[in-house]
Amino acid sequence: MRKPVLLASLPVIALVLFAVPSRFEGPVLVPISPGHGLSLVDLAAVVPLIAGLSALGVFLVRRRAGLERTIRLRPWAAATVLFGAGTGLGLLFASVFPFFWWWAVGAALLTLALVLVALAAAGRVRARPAADAHAGG
Repeated sequence: MRKPVLLASLPVIALVLFAVPSRFEGPVLVPISPGHGLSLVDLAAVVPLIAGLSALGVFLVRRRAGLERTIRLRPWAAATVLFGAGTGLGLLFASVFPFFWWWAVGAALLTLALVLVALAAAGRVRARPAADAHAGG
């Protein structure tokens, strides 16, 4: 029980570190665009973020058979999750430019997609019975 809590807390720690106001972050170490860059606090937030995403990747690879079954049984749900993840990632990239709060919307969409994929891989998303899938035909 402690391992899932630890793995789930890593992205939360990263988000908290990324959300530190810029006046507390110190100087920009890696400039990205005018007004945006990575500070020492941001670079420290990358460590738990990469650790959490790596653990999620290992989990998904180990559960890929169940994930494949869920995708096959619910193709529209899978497509919706992928669309949401792509939109979220696009908004995160777009937030480097003048749109300030789009990063929060993008991060929320991407996080939701990752949670849904992890739940599907864990077998928590119930597939509809075959009789319901072909009802009426």
